[in-house]
Amino acid sequence: MKMASATRNRISTILAAAMVALAACDGATDVAGIQGTGSPSPAAVEGPITGFGSIFVDGIEYSTAAAQITVDGHAATEAQLRAGQVVTVNGTQNADGKTGTATQVTFVDDVQGPVTAVDLTSNTFVALGQTVRVTAATLLDTNIQPADVTGLTAGVVVEVSGFRDATGTLVATRVDLNSATSNFQVRGIVQGLDVTGHTFQINGLTVDDGSAMVTGTVANGSTVEVQGTSTTSAGVLVATHIEVLPGLGAMTNQRADIDGIITTFTSSTDFVVDGQHVTTDANTNFQLHGATLGLNMEVVVQGQFQASGVLLAQKVEAKPQGSDLVSGVVDSVTPSTNTLTVLGVTVTSSTTTEFEDRSSQHVRLFGLNDVHVGDYIEVGGSASASNALSASTVQRENTGQRSVLAGVVLNVAQPNFTVLGVAVTTNAQTKYVGTGGAATDATAFFGQAANHLVLVIGTFANGVLTADQVRIEQ
Repeated sequence: MKMASATRNRISTILAAAMVALAACDGATDVAGIQGTGSPSPAAVEGPITGFGSIFVDGIEYSTAAAQITVDGHAATEAQLRAGQVVTVNGTQNADGKTGTATQVTFVDDVQGPVTAVDLTSNTFVALGQTVRVTAATLLDTNIQPADVTGLTAGVVVEVSGFRDATGTLVATRVDLNSATSNFQVRGIVQGLDVTGHTFQINGLTVDDGSAMVTGTVANGSTVEVQGTSTTSAGVLVATHIEVLPGLGAMTNQRADIDGIITTFTSSTDFVVDGQHVTTDANTNFQLHGATLGLNMEVVVQGQFQASGVLLAQKVEAKPQGSDLVSGVVDSVTPSTNTLTVLGVTVTSSTTTEFEDRSSQHVRLFGLNDVHVGDYIEVGGSASASNALSASTVQRENTGQRSVLAGVVLNVAQPNFTVLGVAVTTNAQTKYVGTGGAATDATAFFGQAANHLVLVIGTFANGVLTADQVRIEQ
């Protein structure tokens, strides 16, 4: 069944996610930035867009009425930006830590080019030599159907925004389709610079810079944006333009709010997030949600720049792993408490969720107030001990799809069990898949399922999900 396969891969994507946002947007409970008093303070911010009506980044709403907006170096408007794109915002933050004013908003694609390979097992694909991982926090173009890596095939041209991890893999926050005639682009760190041969590497991509117009000085370790119109038969990108990208360009004592992945970790007082050196001290507030700070953890760092350019963190918050998902028809919505229910599961949102309307309605300023009883939505996030789901992503889809749960199996009593507090029953028509993706039978499944992550696809009625397929996930 195609829908079952597509949804299974979406769930596998979620289970493979390294770090997923714990909270959500469009709610009354905001995650405040660095607090202050008096006049607005200069600020530099980097992170995914979580909503519009102005733009929301890292839980703070920035007015863009007077902002200069650029997309890939060209003047643009707010209407050209999309939820999930990682942007840099320069401007001011107000003393409430919830609002600010943007003077400049910059977006640069990390990869724009054709897909050359898709790996359904690892939920990754390769474009311009860059390995891209799709996770629970990834928002996908509405034209990518099914809405997971199975909706991508070799040859389609994609635009990707996200964070690099310590291996150079691009953890996608958003993936869009583009026209086949689009120029090629990649952003990354220069490696293996050959000044004689006029080449360098960006992960698995070789760049020929022999005839490129270069802004800045290219050196090993510098971050560059490379544009070109063609690749050789060997896959080498022939660059037409290369720009050495600056950091946030912040001033001493300027506020900063950075969402990214730790790519270098020396200690809890010395690490690098998305190319920015971070230090902490005795006054730093760590909110790690039970995790241990370390390599490849996604974090939000709030602090102030020192004269050396190092960011002294006042707060470091981890984005805990989320492995739970619910997809189905909305039972109820209560915007005043930032909650809704799907299949009887209570979902809570707050300021950093990414909302996306993938339905035929295509509401751009989509948020919790736009969700209605009877809508079909998919929510990924982290479940509490009481089975309430803290949302990292909320996506509205067109109706007519199957109901889906992903979570830890409890209360096993063949042919029944529970996931996220929802009663699940199996029958003679249920298909069983064990660890590693191998088909199995009911006896083997129920012998393994307890306390494992399991995907369930089926029909929900009268408070019970009757499973068409159940799958034990790694």
